[in-house]
Amino acid sequence: MKRRVFLGTVGSAASLGTLAYTTRSDDDALAVRIWLSERAGRYDGVADRVREFLARTLAPERRRVEPTVGGTVAVSTEDAARLTSRGEWPLALAAGRLGRRDIDPVSGVNLLVTDGGMRDAPTGYGGPRVASVGGARHIERLESVDDLLGDDWVAPVTTAARTMHVLLHEVGHALGLAHRHGVAARSGDTVVATPMLSSYAWAPDFDPSPTRCGGAIPQTDGLERRLDFAFSACARRELDDDGRDGGRPETRRQAGD
Repeated sequence: MKRRVFLGTVGSAASLGTLAYTTRSDDDALAVRIWLSERAGRYDGVADRVREFLARTLAPERRRVEPTVGGTVAVSTEDAARLTSRGEWPLALAAGRLGRRDIDPVSGVNLLVTDGGMRDAPTGYGGPRVASVGGARHIERLESVDDLLGDDWVAPVTTAARTMHVLLHEVGHALGLAHRHGVAARSGDTVVATPMLSSYAWAPDFDPSPTRCGGAIPQTDGLERRLDFAFSACARRELDDDGRDGGRPETRRQAGD
């Protein structure tokens, strides 16, 4: 990463951190704002579907979640990971905060959804209060949160479902959660992974040792794989406490399809 871009990213993150403490709402609701790249905005209902899933899956036990839509944003690439990791999206948010762009960041999470691919890693990136993820075309095809999850919050691994799971993964990073806040558990012939592990649970090069929130990642070869859209219990506790444990940007790449 070039020094100028790196310093810009650090400066933007610092500015957004200051914003979090100067604009917090009185009732301490968790504010999440969703933007779409111009290409992502061509797909019907993407922002509303994202807002619907965030409202259900992010709701900590003692806080309200307020997901809102910020509109569309012109970007230089649909590569969602690059937009955040190389500074373009954090810089755009910082410029909006200073009144130099028509972007109004919030104190919680500022999420950008692009039309980037979801097959080749990395597919998204999350850092303090900033996240981006691709896959708008897949989110357009995703069922409603009630139809997909029902009462048990678990869904089969499809491209559309995995895209939303990765989105929650990156939003988790933006709130300070790390991979160690994820859990993968075996139930009969099925392995189920929560958002902060997501597809890492069956990535052959991922460390299978116990996470902070659960036991070791079980062997997944030959077993059905499913996605749990509920954050683990200890991840929810961190969300209740503003995710003060960690908060460093994503440093490992999301597993492939």
